[in-house]
Amino acid sequence: MNFNTALFLFLFLPFFLIAYFIAQPRWRPVLGILASGLFYAWGSPINLVFIAALIVANYALAQLFTSRFSKWILPLGLLVNLGALAFFKLFLAYGYPLFFGLDRFFPARLTTLLDSLTFPLGLSFISFQLISYILDVHKGTVQPEKDFISFAFYVLMFPKLLVGPIVRYRSLAEQLPSPTINADQIANGIRRFLKGFAKKILIADVLGVTVDAVFGLPTSALTPAYAWMGLVGYALQIYFDFSGYTDMAIGLAMMMGFRFIENFDLPYLSQSIGDFWRRWHISLSTWFRDYVFFPLERKRIPVIGQSLNILIVFLLTGLWHGVAVNFVVWGLLHGFFIVLENLFLNRWLQRSFQPIRHLYALAIILLTWLVFRSPSLDYTIEYLRLLGGMVQTPFPLSFHDTRPLPFIEPSFLIALAAGLLFALPFGVRFQSDEQRSFARTLASDILLIALFILSVGMMATNGFVPGIYEGF
Repeated sequence: MNFNTALFLFLFLPFFLIAYFIAQPRWRPVLGILASGLFYAWGSPINLVFIAALIVANYALAQLFTSRFSKWILPLGLLVNLGALAFFKLFLAYGYPLFFGLDRFFPARLTTLLDSLTFPLGLSFISFQLISYILDVHKGTVQPEKDFISFAFYVLMFPKLLVGPIVRYRSLAEQLPSPTINADQIANGIRRFLKGFAKKILIADVLGVTVDAVFGLPTSALTPAYAWMGLVGYALQIYFDFSGYTDMAIGLAMMMGFRFIENFDLPYLSQSIGDFWRRWHISLSTWFRDYVFFPLERKRIPVIGQSLNILIVFLLTGLWHGVAVNFVVWGLLHGFFIVLENLFLNRWLQRSFQPIRHLYALAIILLTWLVFRSPSLDYTIEYLRLLGGMVQTPFPLSFHDTRPLPFIEPSFLIALAAGLLFALPFGVRFQSDEQRSFARTLASDILLIALFILSVGMMATNGFVPGIYEGF
């Protein structure tokens, strides 16, 4: 199931919210677990069993921190969660060679099961949430959750299953046993959900049609103008796709009585790559800062230690997205430029004219998005040459091979303009839920309803488009 499907919007969500609102607060976690289980099992019941096993394992391990086996609990908890994440990412990347030939001794039923494996929905986010929980319990930052229902509700809560954000247990602990809601919270949650839905459908999905066409062609069939259009379009597509899903998750959580961490803060206004990571996927960057970088810094190697630790963090950030060369290079490039900024670039940037700082950051961000999106590093290099105009005249292909190119749909241009506009501070002012006059609130709500109707129509026309970050 997915947020941008008719089944979710017009059947699952209304029935769940009605039941959730009228239920007594102490029964809401049970309803949340049942609904989240249905949401998860809709795509893969087998994976729900796997996630349920992870929940039981982590719940039990946390209870054992006070036992005589406590010294083994932390490494075992990390092994369980990191091992599950690594297994699925490696198996889906490399398949049976991962077993070094031992697979020929597997029974037929196990082989059939492995053949049917898909990456469990939200496993990257769930694993990191469970790791943070185990580490926080180990450090004494939080007490182990005694109520299994509350713990299962925290892990399975469906708004954050698809693409996060990575919500830490301690931020929700007090609300989990008996969530309370009020009319303002519900209204603001609906507004936030509608804004995210419109961002995903009307901007990200519309941009994606042309962006996919550009990156689906050999560079020899493109002109520099199309190449730049595809790259800028992708930068906007991934931002509005991911932030749109995050807005929907935060809005759904508000309707359920919870406050999730904000995950974006106008990342394309960044003035350095370090600044970018304070604005992009905030829940992931702060997770790596708190649970990887800070512990490494406490045992820093002299001279090169901090730079090495930054590169380790961003290597892991790339691998979190997938076991592939492009993700690794993407992560290391971000780490490399942050190292340079820490060593000397920040001093130069601080003395520079502000637009120069923006141009520097945007140039690196676009370069790294190209690496992230490209099917191979060879394609990245050819695409860079194309961006610089260092290519021959494009080799003509039939419209059957290039559609919707070479024609540019007006809808793409509108989505591109809207994306550029809402990537600026105006976007935050539009999305703000601060107190406004009744007339302005009414006008905004009417606009949101109109955008929702338009989005549903677009969704019905174009069909289901999965989120970019769902595969991570």
